[in-house]
Amino acid sequence: MLGFPLVLGLLLRPTAAGACLALAALSLFLARPPLRRVLTRQREGAQLRALALFTGLAGLFGGAALGLAGPRFLLPLAAVAPLIFLALRADAQRSVRSLPVELTAQGAFAGLAAAMVTAGGASLAAAGRTWLLAALMGGANLAHVRRLLGHAHALPEAELRQRMLAVHALHLLLLAASVSFLAPRGPAGLLWTAWAVLLYARALRSWRPQAARSLGWREGALSALGLLLLWRALI
Repeated sequence: MLGFPLVLGLLLRPTAAGACLALAALSLFLARPPLRRVLTRQREGAQLRALALFTGLAGLFGGAALGLAGPRFLLPLAAVAPLIFLALRADAQRSVRSLPVELTAQGAFAGLAAAMVTAGGASLAAAGRTWLLAALMGGANLAHVRRLLGHAHALPEAELRQRMLAVHALHLLLLAASVSFLAPRGPAGLLWTAWAVLLYARALRSWRPQAARSLGWREGALSALGLLLLWRALI
């Protein structure tokens, strides 16, 4: 969820400021476990040192990005600030992982890609397209995997129907965004749109039992290929 938007942002605008933003985001991500322990009053020395280290690194790399690119990249981050707040709140409260929580986190992480391309000199419109496509692709993949896991755990039929509705909604939104923003941009955009159609067709296949490791490798490979196709369509 974090790696996809960070790599996408670096591919689209490979700048020192973008790399610093990626490192700052990774540092903040690693600061979550010790922060959660400190907030729950498990204030062990190791946890405090880890929290100080990662927040210090985040501040250092964030300050470097600000010095290199100026404050303009803060606009996309401000736009997704509510999603960041909700995702951090759910994590701090150790909420049960659910699709709405994961989609919120995906939208927040996609904001990093938008900030990175803005730091690299892209327009706010381009940053918005990057955020939208990254968030929808990640969300569609999450919904698909959640549906498969629901079948594997033999969840009630009503829950499976709700998960299937999420699959339909997110894949159709991804297709609409692809047709609207990428297909008119040429062969790379058309190729990505065709890939989005194939992703939807894959998500509609009947469920069959499969090993968790096989599912992980397959979905990881498809995400990597989708990342490259989306990069080519957006440049």
